[in-house]
Amino acid sequence: MKLDIASAAMLKTFLYAGITLLVAVLTDYVLRSLIRVPKHFNNKRTRTVAAVTRNIITTFVYVCAGYIIITIFGIDLTPLLASASVVGIIIGIGARSIIEDFVNGLFLLSLDSIGIGDYIRTDLTEGIVEQLGARTLTIRANDGTAHIIPNSQVKELVNYSRYKHNLFIDLPVKANQDISKVLKAAETALKELQSDKDFADALFPGSQVNGIEDFKNMETMTVRITLTTYPIRRWEIGRKYRFLVKKAFEKEKILFA
Repeated sequence: MKLDIASAAMLKTFLYAGITLLVAVLTDYVLRSLIRVPKHFNNKRTRTVAAVTRNIITTFVYVCAGYIIITIFGIDLTPLLASASVVGIIIGIGARSIIEDFVNGLFLLSLDSIGIGDYIRTDLTEGIVEQLGARTLTIRANDGTAHIIPNSQVKELVNYSRYKHNLFIDLPVKANQDISKVLKAAETALKELQSDKDFADALFPGSQVNGIEDFKNMETMTVRITLTTYPIRRWEIGRKYRFLVKKAFEKEKILFA
């Protein structure tokens, strides 16, 4: 009889815990679905704020649910948290790390340093921001790998998406050639790039043939070209221009050094 009463009490405890977890899941779903970005405010910053808010809601809901479930099972955390045991120290270190991640994430968000979809470089990796959470930053690198970085580890940050990028292309050519002919061929390649419908929208004013940048032993001269473009498109723009300038040089029989 006592066993049956104990079993019934245990079953009741698990039932309450299950109901609490179910309520937490439903609450999280409802609250997250209420965070929507209006069409007239649909930009990187508002999408980022909405994503972070959803993550904070999820964390808060499940922490509360976890505390309630622990209480249902009659576990008293006070002695554990108050003790100076190894477990207490570990929990304290973990809590400090969580706080650092959370605070640094708030700084990244409040200062409008980055947004979802921005192309950035940190001291750890470079790529497109996929997610900015309460604790972690997810970056999709150029090779397709996803880097999940704790916010507290983001010490240095460069955001390429907020500004135009100047791509410098240096062409080493033999110095005993007609410089006017060399510059004209480089200019022809640039005009072809600017007239290409696939690349014209990614080139900005400021793209130009600068001229001679350097001499080396009077046998080689370096001609510099500046292409002002979107940071995320600098590779394809650079490759296309090098292809066009190579064709222009071949046509004019200009030799690279």
